[in-house]
Amino acid sequence: MPLLVPQVDEDGNERSGIRLPDVAVPLATYTGWNFRKPEIGAPNELVSLLGSSIPFPATRAARDAAKDPRRSIEERYHSREDYLARVEQAADALVKSGYLLIDDEPRILQRAGDTWDLLVPEKDRNRRER
Repeated sequence: MPLLVPQVDEDGNERSGIRLPDVAVPLATYTGWNFRKPEIGAPNELVSLLGSSIPFPATRAARDAAKDPRRSIEERYHSREDYLARVEQAADALVKSGYLLIDDEPRILQRAGDTWDLLVPEKDRNRRER
């Protein structure tokens, strides 16, 4: 029996449903599932209640070195500020649609900034923002 998962976009993120800012303005591929390795048994089942986060490479050079088909963070966003502005736009749209509370926006923006800082090395941040 085949494993069925939602359709995904070019980044590996789900196409359907409400796209929260993490997915609408991604820094990674986020899945709500994990396939089981045959070595641990039951290879035709998903790992229960366990998803994945697979960060995009920070730079084009890192993407090329890893042979990752997904665009790098530097190919997507001009700067941290550009990224955070896009996250804010995505959050604002969800607030206007009634899917997100306005009070949640500051935490979403804080987490987005923290994730950027985690995934984009300081040397790459300084090089790009000059």
